[in-house]
Amino acid sequence: MILGIPSWIVWLVLLVVFLIVEALTLGLVTIWFAGGALAAILVSLITNNVFIQAAVMIVVSVALLLLFVFLIKPKLGALSTKAEPTNADRVIGMEGIVTESIQPDEGVGLVKVGGQIWSAITEDRSALEAGQRIVVKEIKGVKLIVNKL
Repeated sequence: MILGIPSWIVWLVLLVVFLIVEALTLGLVTIWFAGGALAAILVSLITNNVFIQAAVMIVVSVALLLLFVFLIKPKLGALSTKAEPTNADRVIGMEGIVTESIQPDEGVGLVKVGGQIWSAITEDRSALEAGQRIVVKEIKGVKLIVNKL
């Protein structure tokens, strides 16, 4: 009993509070304490010693947190670090054709790559005439950086 209330009710209230806070924040912080509270509820069915229940709650919460931080989170991070190209990034490495001569000094020039028209400059700042084949090296802002094939 905690303050005249059966201990399992106190742990159940804490479990619900932790789950509500987790649902509102989605930070994967209080979910581990919810697991500890659940373990404390189970222990309260075996013993009435509140200190043992609290110790189990703390140990299980810390164990779940450490398990997540050191074993699960690194594997999740490895999955999410793979960069997914956006539509614009997909043109990098593609070949195209100069549709309007590239004049780096004037900052003009258009290329057609993958059926789309892009403004472009050459990587080495050289001029290219219309009709020349190019390959896209990178994107800076809204301009393609290209090289002559």
